[in-house]
Amino acid sequence: MDLYFYLVIGILIFFGFTVRVITGFGSTMLIAPLLTFLLEPKQVVVFVILLESAVGVLFALKEQLSFTLKPLFIGGILGILTGIVLFEIVTQRFVGLIIGVSVLIFSILFLMNVTFRTERERPLFAALGFLSGSMGVLTGINGPQIVLGLVNQGYDGIFVRRCMISYLLVVDLVTLASFAVAGYVVAHLLLLLVFALPFLVLAYLAGTYILRFVDQEHLKRAILMITLLAGLLAIWKFVP
Repeated sequence: MDLYFYLVIGILIFFGFTVRVITGFGSTMLIAPLLTFLLEPKQVVVFVILLESAVGVLFALKEQLSFTLKPLFIGGILGILTGIVLFEIVTQRFVGLIIGVSVLIFSILFLMNVTFRTERERPLFAALGFLSGSMGVLTGINGPQIVLGLVNQGYDGIFVRRCMISYLLVVDLVTLASFAVAGYVVAHLLLLLVFALPFLVLAYLAGTYILRFVDQEHLKRAILMITLLAGLLAIWKFVP
């Protein structure tokens, strides 16, 4: 692996996780499709979960946590267990296509401000947690499902950000533990994580600074347009 490879990885991580700090989501949606051009799709999934787990620990040390929506966590853990079984079966190409299609779908849903509000929050969040957990294992993208549900139910931005930090901390660590037990956390991905740590710290510092000034709504729409393009690129790469 040459200098170009590491430079691109570092830039993607810095950009993606700066976005995550500002908006509360979007890092894996943004970088996972692009990482498929540098790593095998299954390695991309494990690597982004490593990154998310590392930044989750950083968030836990600096931010307030919220565990009030317990059905999210229960559904998420059950989804992870289901996803691990499927992850062992599916092919690299299929994982790549899932990454591209899921990013494309969630980008469109957010851009269209789709709503499906319901009074029955517990089954809704349990179902979204299950979808998030299983897709997190298969694609590394486990946040947009929950953001969509929280925004749909009318929770304010502060709660959404706090809930996402707490939820992703739990499900990412459980997913990472499941990958480790299954033997998918290999040495070169751990070394790549070590290389990535300074970029994660810089992204956190940059994101918290930019957060003071940025118009989050305009930024969110710009990011979604970028992720939509990234999803199309991933689909293009893995379509036979």
